[in-house]
Amino acid sequence: ARASAVIVSDLDNITPQWIYRLIRPVVELDFDLVTPCYSHARFEGLLNTGIVSPLTRALYGRQIQHPLGPDFAFSGKFAASLLAKGSKKHPRSLASISVDAICDGFEICQALVGERRYPPVDWMNQSSTLSQVLGPVFQEVEIHAQHWQRIRGSQNIPTFGDPLELHPGPQSIDLQRMIESFHLGYRNLQEIWGIVLPPGTLLELGKLVRLAPDQFRMPDRLWARILYDFALGYRLRAISPDHLIRAMTPLYLAWVASWVLELGNTDNAAIEHRAEQLALAFESAKPYVLSRWRWPDRFNP
Repeated sequence: ARASAVIVSDLDNITPQWIYRLIRPVVELDFDLVTPCYSHARFEGLLNTGIVSPLTRALYGRQIQHPLGPDFAFSGKFAASLLAKGSKKHPRSLASISVDAICDGFEICQALVGERRYPPVDWMNQSSTLSQVLGPVFQEVEIHAQHWQRIRGSQNIPTFGDPLELHPGPQSIDLQRMIESFHLGYRNLQEIWGIVLPPGTLLELGKLVRLAPDQFRMPDRLWARILYDFALGYRLRAISPDHLIRAMTPLYLAWVASWVLELGNTDNAAIEHRAEQLALAFESAKPYVLSRWRWPDRFNP
């Protein structure tokens, strides 16, 4: 087939226009991979906003809004490449699709497809979700280390379609419980965090514990370093990968609480601006992960 599309089965608002927007750049413009851009509620998709998108951008140098799809279109040429690799390396995952396209030099764009309705999030039981999402993401970071270590900065990719707006949506996020979960993790997970995080990072986390709830903010630079440190911890296998990622949960909840507290009453433009600032912080912190990746036994200040 010249072009194919993958659409997740649990979407109830798919229209023919949605599929056309994904397929068209492949058929008419010779792109090899089309990733989606969604309209969604303001504080939905935070795992993508806070981790997957800025991490992919900083490491691989392409500004892809939703690297994991899960809806995407691809060319026959790219499909043949994926099939050829399928028997030669790790089992395929959504995390590998965008990364393979970048690293193998395929033409990538993104399409503004429409609204995506996310299922309700059980914020206090995010460990399994983090493990399912970040395990494959960290695996790709390890596999493609030789490629991303050569990348500096990032580039926009072509985007097609009409601008999308975030909408208010339901907001039932118990920020107090999130912050309490972080405090509990700080008390009980020091042994595991100490395997992964340098002393300076642990010291900064201790400062966060002492903040009043309404003043709770996690600096972008700190969050970027934490993600890079956990990616390195995954590579070193100091403890079980699943156990390692689950130990990130209180830190992720701390970031979510900080994000929502800061942006709760702002408009869409402010949220987009903050997402860009966060992505730039990941890019600025890339020398940190390069140093730690090459010399993992040296702690950075």
